[in-house]
Amino acid sequence: MKRHLLFAICVVIVVALLSTATSAQFVVYDPTNYVQALARYAQLLEQYRFWVAQARRLPLNLATRYRLQPYAQAILSALNVGDPTGGLYTVSVDPLDTLDDLVASVPVELRPRLRLLYGSLQFGDSVAKAAINQVGATRTNGPFALTTIQNMEDDAVANSDDFHTQVALLDKINGATMLALRLNETASQLQMHILEQLLVQNKRTRDAEAEVMDAHLFQWRYGAAYGRDLFSRTAAALDSWRQP
Repeated sequence: MKRHLLFAICVVIVVALLSTATSAQFVVYDPTNYVQALARYAQLLEQYRFWVAQARRLPLNLATRYRLQPYAQAILSALNVGDPTGGLYTVSVDPLDTLDDLVASVPVELRPRLRLLYGSLQFGDSVAKAAINQVGATRTNGPFALTTIQNMEDDAVANSDDFHTQVALLDKINGATMLALRLNETASQLQMHILEQLLVQNKRTRDAEAEVMDAHLFQWRYGAAYGRDLFSRTAAALDSWRQP
């Protein structure tokens, strides 16, 4: 009985070993697949290096490199904070030479025209200085005006009853009225500067048209006689000319 049981166990073990050996898989080395795998790995590595390089920032300070303020710092400061003296505007434009020491050497008939052109330039500079200072002052006062408006809005929607008494309401109305007057005054100043710029442009246009008209009048007044004298002398010179 024991022999039959031992024989049966041996048979089961042999059958199990045979089934395991039959279903076993062996790794086969394929040189082509191996080369393709290495190439794919190299490609992925190159892509990784490329994206790492693309993620790097420029090795410099972009705010300093691309900022235009070093050459326009004066005029930008005037536009941002104001320029009451006009000094920042003066250093930002081509300076205008003085005229007083030159007037005496200019022919008398040309002095009025020279003064007119020089005065037009001074007029434009004066208007530009005032406008730039006004823009800078408006920008400087802008944050304070916004803060005042926010405070008035907070008081208008406050939950406390102390902000809604009759005296408090009158105070808020008076404050809003004064704020509106100040803002309207600022807007009026800016509009006045726009008008002044238009006046400067109109004056320059008028001066140019006046010069053209004066040239035409001079031509109509003296051109015919001057032309007759010129051509008559030219004709006489040609008639009397002889080849050496």
